[in-house]
Amino acid sequence: MNRLPLVAKTLRDYRVSVVAIGLTIVLMALVVMLVYPTYSEALADMEVPAGFEGFIGEAGDWSSPAGFLAAEFFSWIPLVLIVLAIIAGTGAVAGEEAAGTMDLLLAQPVSRRRYLLERFAGIALAVTLAAAFALPGFAIGKLAIGYDVSYWRMTQATVNMLPVTYLFVALALLGSSALPGRGAATMLSVGVVVLAYFLYSIGAAVEALDWMAKVTPFYWSDNSRVLAHGFDWLRAGVLLAVAGVLLALAVVAFERRDIASTGRAFRPWAALRRGRAREDAPGHRTATTPAHDR
Repeated sequence: MNRLPLVAKTLRDYRVSVVAIGLTIVLMALVVMLVYPTYSEALADMEVPAGFEGFIGEAGDWSSPAGFLAAEFFSWIPLVLIVLAIIAGTGAVAGEEAAGTMDLLLAQPVSRRRYLLERFAGIALAVTLAAAFALPGFAIGKLAIGYDVSYWRMTQATVNMLPVTYLFVALALLGSSALPGRGAATMLSVGVVVLAYFLYSIGAAVEALDWMAKVTPFYWSDNSRVLAHGFDWLRAGVLLAVAGVLLALAVVAFERRDIASTGRAFRPWAALRRGRAREDAPGHRTATTPAHDR
């Protein structure tokens, strides 16, 4: 008997997305490594624009194997995983509620706290599986061209993508639990991602504004640092701690949430339109409208 049914359900619900994103990741990992010899000499003579230096970080220059991998793979693949995290996280509560299935799920012998924690575990496992697709791509690429970055360092950098992704899973669950609909939860999550990435990019490009980068989760998940020096447990721990706080807030918000049983998301503008339609309907009477013409 399955003791974690909601984890299994989450994996079933997003299995197509996990495979699709995983295949994209494994192909990109392989392609980036295979094209490196073609571009390495040209990149060695090219001056890197200031805006791109932050994507290379501590991995060296763009023409180095670690720098190329940091700029061409690890600078944007975490964003792909975060997209999956937001889609699944916002669908865990507000999405199920809008679909009219939340009542059925909560009718099972499972508390709200367990529901949300299992959902988090299922989504975290889904994004972990998607990220793991990078490893065979790296392995094949390293065998093909002898890439001068150890497989262990590439594995560490792959694992380093997960704490920041878990943080956004927790944020999406918080938005899904606290806000009235999936659209609002998605806007919150995407808005935080865009703002954080913008601040990180500005801080990485302008030395005087480097403090901006340091307040974003992308600074704490810098894969160029991992490729150069190895896994940073302190930075990963900070991200996981923030994820834990957001998850705890999501549990509190979900336990206090009034679950809609209509199978529709809360839309205040729709209620306003219905109210106006009733006022305009023939025979509608208000306190200021006489019942009969005298």
